Amino acid sequence: MAPSRNTQAHAPGGFTLLELLVGTATTTIILAAVAVSFMGIQSSYQTESRIKVAVEGLRTATHFIEQRVRLAGYGIDPRFAFDFNAAVLPGQSKSNHTLVFAEGLPRSVTDDLAFRYRDSAYLRRGRFMGGGGVVLEASTFGIDLRAGQRLIVSCTNGKKYLVLKVGAGGVSKNAASSANFTVDLALSSIPADDTCLSKAGPLDAPYVMLLHEVRLRIMDLQGRPFLMAFQGLDELNMESAVPLVADVESFQVAYIMNRPPQAGPHALLPPVDVSSAEPNWVLGDVNSADRDCTPDPRDPLLPEPQYNDPYDAAVRYSRHPANIRGVRLSLSLRSTTREASGRRAFERENLEDSEEANPPDGFYRTNMTTTVRVPNLLSRSGFNPPVGELHPGANVWGG
Repeated sequence: MAPSRNTQAHAPGGFTLLELLVGTATTTIILAAVAVSFMGIQSSYQTESRIKVAVEGLRTATHFIEQRVRLAGYGIDPRFAFDFNAAVLPGQSKSNHTLVFAEGLPRSVTDDLAFRYRDSAYLRRGRFMGGGGVVLEASTFGIDLRAGQRLIVSCTNGKKYLVLKVGAGGVSKNAASSANFTVDLALSSIPADDTCLSKAGPLDAPYVMLLHEVRLRIMDLQGRPFLMAFQGLDELNMESAVPLVADVESFQVAYIMNRPPQAGPHALLPPVDVSSAEPNWVLGDVNSADRDCTPDPRDPLLPEPQYNDPYDAAVRYSRHPANIRGVRLSLSLRSTTREASGRRAFERENLEDSEEANPPDGFYRTNMTTTVRVPNLLSRSGFNPPVGELHPGANVWGG
């Protein structure tokens, strides 16, 4: 049979142009939907990651602060537990100092918290020999002492003590003696020539103890706001400071002061924050007037609580730093950058008396508030370890 000449009978099958266009459009729609869904999931993941990082950083910083603040006043006179001298601070301000960063980044607002406590794990015996410095008995300093660090040389009864400041160059941990100290009379209870400081022997040699000084505040670190922990109160030394957490928008401190019981003899004393709209014996909270942001700086010429003052003495209900009974700390952290999708994220809230509230601006934020009791400020005894072993009853006053 002759082959057929009908070419259509053997034409290969295929898609028409219309079918191709419909298929392409359908595929594009599906891929676009998948892409939008993926971008949404990715954006949600990034958002959750930002919030998680902020919360974890906030928890770590809060844990550190709670541990340290709880120690305030341990082993030292409560009059010196908290420090409100603002001479070395920017603007000489302890409350609501503003830090400005690059354009487009929110400002930060910071209070300043400075306190002292004795190191419970450091104890030596030794003598203070005036110009001869500190001479330890059968031991070395054990740790390298940096410039500006302070030691307490305390006579055996705990009532008499001298505070020494390490000079430039520090003191080696292997040294058994050093004259590289200056006397800090402002923190001492006796002059440097008191005879009890130079006594020797296992019964009479003074105790040598380490004094910690900590300052917490927000600082500009390479263009970002970090909450920093400074080791020492004489200067803001960024080289020895420890960054606790980044992107801190606000650090606020409120001081809960000792208040008289309603049934006590001093129930009618005016509140320490009497200038505020709603007096409540708390300095630096949301209702505080400008003069009620912090306790008063210590002035030795004014009445101040002493070890031998009863717990219900009127002087224990003043604005003196020794009358602090708790510290309320508030922190606000934000994301490092704005939300990329343009979502408005979270608004900025007022923490205590900061007056920083702002509408949402694209940054994610998380806030945390914690209250820390400071029981060491109730101390009525300048105790020395080991209590009661070598000198029973020698730690004066008690309580």
